[in-house]
Amino acid sequence: MNRNLNNIPSEPEATILFQQLGVFDDIPACYQTWQFDGIRGESIIFHQRDLKNRKDTDLIEKVKASQLVKASSQITLSRNPPGYLFINFNIALG
Repeated sequence: MNRNLNNIPSEPEATILFQQLGVFDDIPACYQTWQFDGIRGESIIFHQRDLKNRKDTDLIEKVKASQLVKASSQITLSRNPPGYLFINFNIALG
């Protein structure tokens, strides 16, 4: 079988546009703005060990109430190994 490697699509590239370590609601956190495959967004990233007895819904409400999130923005939450919680918002094309 003869494959033309020029026709294989490349992996989309993720780029961190801005990153700041700090504290959100007394929890150590990392704030990022990023771009991935034509999509731009923002995230607050927590290490799960720092969340103790915090409920996901409470964290989402606090992020939603912050000045970071646009009124029309949807918020998503995901957990990624090794033990991080991502709250994503202000997702837009372009």
